[in-house]
Amino acid sequence: MKYKLLVFDFDGTLADSEASIMESLQLVAQDLGIPAFDRDGARRSIGLPLRRTIEMGLGLAPEEAPEAVDLYRKRYNEVALDLTHLFPGVNETLDRLRHDYLLAVASSKSTQGLLLMMRHLGIYEIFSFISGAQDVQQPKPAPDMVLLALESMNIPAHECLVVGDTVYDIEMGQRAFTDTCAVTYGNHSADELRCFNPTFIINAFPHLMHCLE
Repeated sequence: MKYKLLVFDFDGTLADSEASIMESLQLVAQDLGIPAFDRDGARRSIGLPLRRTIEMGLGLAPEEAPEAVDLYRKRYNEVALDLTHLFPGVNETLDRLRHDYLLAVASSKSTQGLLLMMRHLGIYEIFSFISGAQDVQQPKPAPDMVLLALESMNIPAHECLVVGDTVYDIEMGQRAFTDTCAVTYGNHSADELRCFNPTFIINAFPHLMHCLE
């Protein structure tokens, strides 16, 4: 096997969480009296730190973001568990992969929220390493999360594959000198992802198995 470690993004890669994120932003907009929010801008920023997603989605200045972040976390906790689901084939594919590979998650979600959601979805026990926003100094697309996973499990970069749905995930992997696999069913389009020249591009999560053959 070429790879020993597979590092996955969470939102848009393992879990279909767009509805929960958009509903939370809609509720925060209502809380703040904002008549409408930029859904496309918010969607494109998924994968970046939460504060940046809120600034882009709600059109807030940096000094206005802290209050909105607190409101978002409250609203997200109210709706997320009901609105977040694994993408088709994720559970079955992870169950196959766990026998031959070390599995890790590198997500821009808060660490506490990420762990809660993974337990809720029944996939927490599958992973040997989980990194959220609070675990590194520099967020995606910086390579810190991948480098931390490599160091923690003593795996060289050339034996790691990073899998994600945004250009931030692909850049993160490339800056850590790993191979990368872009999934096209998440938050960034296939054309956007191709511009970053990932090692592989797949249209459904189970197709990852073909990249590992």
